Amino acid sequence: MSFRLRLLKGATALLYFGPLLAGLGGFGWGVVAVFVAIFLLWLFILRPQQWPRSAADWARPEALVTLLTQAVTQALLVSVSFGIGRGIGGVMGALPAFPLMLPVAISFLSIPLARMIWDPWQPDMPEGMLDAAMEKLDGGTVDEAGTRQARLALASRMVAELSRLPEETPAEVLADHLAAMAAHVGPDMLQVALMDPIYDGTASMAHRRAAVLHATDGRVADALAASSYAMALFRQLSDADLLALFAERCRAMLAENPARHADCPDPEAVLAAAALHPKAAAPLRALAEVLVTARRG
Repeated sequence: MSFRLRLLKGATALLYFGPLLAGLGGFGWGVVAVFVAIFLLWLFILRPQQWPRSAADWARPEALVTLLTQAVTQALLVSVSFGIGRGIGGVMGALPAFPLMLPVAISFLSIPLARMIWDPWQPDMPEGMLDAAMEKLDGGTVDEAGTRQARLALASRMVAELSRLPEETPAEVLADHLAAMAAHVGPDMLQVALMDPIYDGTASMAHRRAAVLHATDGRVADALAASSYAMALFRQLSDADLLALFAERCRAMLAENPARHADCPDPEAVLAAAALHPKAAAPLRALAEVLVTARRG
């Protein structure tokens, strides 16, 4: 894993070397836009969980805010790298001659290389590994990355024990298990550990019910605000009982704080699920009404 982490850090370094080299080459500030586009494409491909997956989701105001925030952040990162390159070029007093496509190609090459090293949808590839490759920007260390990976591994081991529980395990018991896990790892680690088996279809019914309890916990929702956790889980639910449980808990969560609707499914998606699952139709329709009210408020 440490060797893979080094490879990923090397591939990610190419992303920043491109604008630095462009600055060193004396190109104008207009090329910054090109590198910002490459940086955003890197995020789309290497961090797909952060982005909406449907046209309806992209139409939400939160999606536009996220896109604008990321664009501004990437523009700052590119500008810093580009400015450093120009500074080095000024100190050298000579600008090397090379075409603009060279630094652009170097930056773009980071995307396929990083994607070959790291699969964002593969359960055995910790999400923290990707963050570790970016740690040079915020002063992080490889040791901290290792700690994050260790926490995720611990969360995965604890969550795996949920599959040993009977399907009819009471919600209170599942909640106690989640509370015990939360004492050792954060909600972000539990989210990843709970969602990975759901994505790959190996999660048991007890596991899925525990995920519903976790995603619709108000404290978790506040800690993971803007993660679309509840929305992502809702899209993976196809059992009427689970949908009913989700609807009841999500409605209670919104009653405490309507602002949490930003991470919940769209009312249209909830109504569509109600039409497909008559057994859960009543709680789903009630949730849709609360979501509509929350979005208006």
